[in-house]
Amino acid sequence: MRLWLLLGILSILPAFGNRGAEIYTEHCASCHGDRGQGVADEYDEALVGKKSITSLAKYIHRTMPEEDEEAVVDEDARLVAEYIHKSFYSPEAQARLKPVRKALLRRTQHQHRRAITDIVQSFRNRAWMGDEHGLRGHYFNKEKMNNRKEALVKRVDPTIDFDVHKKHGVEALDPKAHSIFWTGSILPPETGEYGFRIKTPNGVRIFLNEPNQKKDAFIDAWVSSGNQMRTIEKSTFLLGGHPVPIFVEFICYKEDKSSLLVEWKPPHGTWESIPSRVLYTAGSQKAAIISTPFPADDASLGYERGSSISKAWKEAVANAAIEATATIFDDIDELANTKPDQPDRKDRLRKFCSEFAFRTFSRPLTSSQQKVYIDDVFGAAGDDYETAVKRSLMLTLTSPYFLYPSLNRNEAGKADSYSTAAHLALALWDSIPDKHLFEAAEKNQLSDDRQLTDQLWKMLADSRSKAKLQRFFHHWLNLSEKEDLDKDPKLFPGFNEQIIADLRTSLDLFIDDVVWSEQSDYRRLFLEERLYLNPRLAEFYGVPEPPHDGFEPLPTPDKTRAGIFTHPFVLTAFSYHKQTSPIHRGVYLSRNVLGRFLKPPPNAIEFKDADFKPNLTMREKVTEITKDESCMACHSIINPVGFSLENYDAIGRFRTHEKDKPINTVSEYPTPDDTMVKIAGPNDLARLAIESPGAHRAFLKHLFHHLIQQPTNAFGYGTMGSLHETFMNSNFHIRNIIVTIAKDTAPR
Repeated sequence: MRLWLLLGILSILPAFGNRGAEIYTEHCASCHGDRGQGVADEYDEALVGKKSITSLAKYIHRTMPEEDEEAVVDEDARLVAEYIHKSFYSPEAQARLKPVRKALLRRTQHQHRRAITDIVQSFRNRAWMGDEHGLRGHYFNKEKMNNRKEALVKRVDPTIDFDVHKKHGVEALDPKAHSIFWTGSILPPETGEYGFRIKTPNGVRIFLNEPNQKKDAFIDAWVSSGNQMRTIEKSTFLLGGHPVPIFVEFICYKEDKSSLLVEWKPPHGTWESIPSRVLYTAGSQKAAIISTPFPADDASLGYERGSSISKAWKEAVANAAIEATATIFDDIDELANTKPDQPDRKDRLRKFCSEFAFRTFSRPLTSSQQKVYIDDVFGAAGDDYETAVKRSLMLTLTSPYFLYPSLNRNEAGKADSYSTAAHLALALWDSIPDKHLFEAAEKNQLSDDRQLTDQLWKMLADSRSKAKLQRFFHHWLNLSEKEDLDKDPKLFPGFNEQIIADLRTSLDLFIDDVVWSEQSDYRRLFLEERLYLNPRLAEFYGVPEPPHDGFEPLPTPDKTRAGIFTHPFVLTAFSYHKQTSPIHRGVYLSRNVLGRFLKPPPNAIEFKDADFKPNLTMREKVTEITKDESCMACHSIINPVGFSLENYDAIGRFRTHEKDKPINTVSEYPTPDDTMVKIAGPNDLARLAIESPGAHRAFLKHLFHHLIQQPTNAFGYGTMGSLHETFMNSNFHIRNIIVTIAKDTAPR
């Protein structure tokens, strides 16, 4: 036999034959099962986890088997660790034993709403907002109530906060007879219910998401009464990352007082002047926004996905289709490019329905689809073609070809360029392809890596991508469900809902700064020493006020900040009402950010502050409550992480003492390989997040799930390893890895 062939055969044989399996069978299988599945009344938990072979060997050497801890030590422990790790313990082994398949998923509620809005929007074109923030203001003097002469001034106003008796910068403005109108767009940062409020003693009309000023105003306060100050509120549902037009008309005629303040209350926010960063001078088209409530999507795997089918979901789908059909039909002649008395109106409406179905299904209709959704509907309607339009729209919006994006295949059941386009739009936008993607699909220009990469980088610049990424970071940081951040007002005076809303904005601005910078460097999420602060936050946290009213990145007096680990919003979210919570901070950071595997606690123990002596520090209390050996299996990881942040109180302010005792933040932390390292503060946590492959993979896993909504192993065992390598080779470039994830998972 040739030497090279012999060496090849030997290289694939397990070292020491089956010795590891033999030792496991003799000493371990009676408690853990022959394949680590567990044994009733012995150790019924499956033997699976994320420890390395080295770490497993150390654990076996120290503790196994329980009845004779000296039976499996040293080299035997290593052989057993190697055997179980490769056979059934590790995620890779589990993936081989239980292959993961891609699930058939429906659209989530975010994807459902977004898609309907964008389908209708595609008939109007989508505006590019540009970079000019604020609204265009036009200032006039008045001679009569409804007479506008030549404008005195046309300028860009950062927000709408006008008072004729304050410095307004418009020379020759008649203080008792003038009018102003503002035009532009609002780009909401997140999806949800937005309140709008005006304060004025004068006449005002606001048209929101309605470019036609001949229709009813969103807020109509045109008729004032006695020049008395009044406040009027109204709310509406808006989509994050989708611009809507705004037109504000204001008049003062023979009145002593003249002022107008326009405010909003975003989801998770408080009343404030609409910030300039969400206002744009560019106009935009009306958006068909669906506000139908949907049941919560399944999140049992740690991320939202459209896997559950319920009666409530079916009703929501039907109601959303009804709402969308009514909204579309209100503007049907505009969308179908026809008129009520046009001779060929029926043909144009029929053509519109066919094109609508094509865009909804994200591919040209098959002959059978054309028959079901268009021909049969219009054929049965006779001359009542308006009813046919409504029926066709309803059928299309409740069709499986819309509800289940993965059904996007050609007639042979194969993926093609239209399947690829639909995947890219869903991954980055939660939506359907736009005009450019459809054109690329039609020309078969989505077939190689370069073409896909070019398309994805263009798509990333869209505001829908930014809105989706903002939702990802709130989910990754486990902040999506953190609604009640109130603290004891006696212990934390001044910490109110305005401060909380400002802190949320501060965190969002910091993340945006990192992600959308040229470097887009994941490591900077943990290295930034500054906080985005406005004057209110700067005063509260004892920082010199910024020179402007908005948010600016400012250094803090403690100079010990470490990005998201020490951002006050994150620290506040993982604290109790009256004090810090090292356990909450430690669990979240260990699991989501550092990528550590934590089992559920064997016994759920409620933390009751009254059970402890009043002079104990929080570290002393947590140490006492978690000292049991069964607790320390996980708390040996959790506690050091939580203790390292004890220099920050329950609202994220730096401190050095608690209960008149110096705060101790130093602990010994076991790495995944059971190497003990010292953690003395947030900078040590930052080093772990930056240097640890487990932390990198945790971030990539959460990002992958948010974009694709499928397990990584459904795309092959090596998916995560390949992504990790790409991530490191690109200097941890966040946007680059997003492009890679979308590209590598695209059906082709």
